[in-house]
Amino acid sequence: MVMRPVAVFAGFLLCALLVSVTTFACPLSAEPIPPPQDMFTLEGKITEKSAGKLTVSTGENMIFHVLYNDKTEIRKKDGSPGAAADLHIGLRISVAGDLAESGEITAKKIDIEPETPENKSAGEIPGR
Repeated sequence: MVMRPVAVFAGFLLCALLVSVTTFACPLSAEPIPPPQDMFTLEGKITEKSAGKLTVSTGENMIFHVLYNDKTEIRKKDGSPGAAADLHIGLRISVAGDLAESGEITAKKIDIEPETPENKSAGEIPGR
């Protein structure tokens, strides 16, 4: 009769071991990890540029100050890596980053958007 409780306990240990090996030893997924849900995003046109700071107008009468640095990922229209030198006034961009209480956005990623007829005229004053 002593063998039965030992066999049950051994079975329990074996199951626990299999679950932990299966759970923790699985290979990592090749799928990209999505950005955190609390990341702030915006799209707009650069209206001012200084070292490490952009002013971006969304075309909805909203202006944001975007801070960037050497850790900010900048991507050109074709998806290739970009640099701060690629950012200039009049360029349409999308930004993802952290929104501070001050209202400034610390950019983690800046994508340069391709020019389209819709976004080329967005925010422009007619007749100019």
